[in-house]
Amino acid sequence: MKGDAAKASVALNISRDTLAAAEAPVERAVTNCLANMPFLWLDVDDEPGPDSVRGFLERSAIALLSNHERPAVDPPSPGWLGHSSDRPLVRGSGLWNQRHVQETHDTKFLDDFEMMIERTRT
Repeated sequence: MKGDAAKASVALNISRDTLAAAEAPVERAVTNCLANMPFLWLDVDDEPGPDSVRGFLERSAIALLSNHERPAVDPPSPGWLGHSSDRPLVRGSGLWNQRHVQETHDTKFLDDFEMMIERTRT
């Protein structure tokens, strides 16, 4: 995000400190919202990378949840900030992520995901 803040401060012709101060209330609101969401932590014991189990799970989850060029099963709410994004993949997918939103999830993903959940529980 460091590069994004630098670009934004230049585009807005303000200092990074001024930008950070202006963003602070939004950052706090996002943190508070996320803090109230349930999270599932998976025990995935491999090194991160494109060929890792982590990479497979991430790619497949994003591809499965993406609404890109398909009917939305669970569309974002009307007030979702992503509707105002200048990035077509964000608007079209309903996700903030742009990577993997145009992909199709691997059919074995849900079985592997379930296995990872069971392994994490034990």
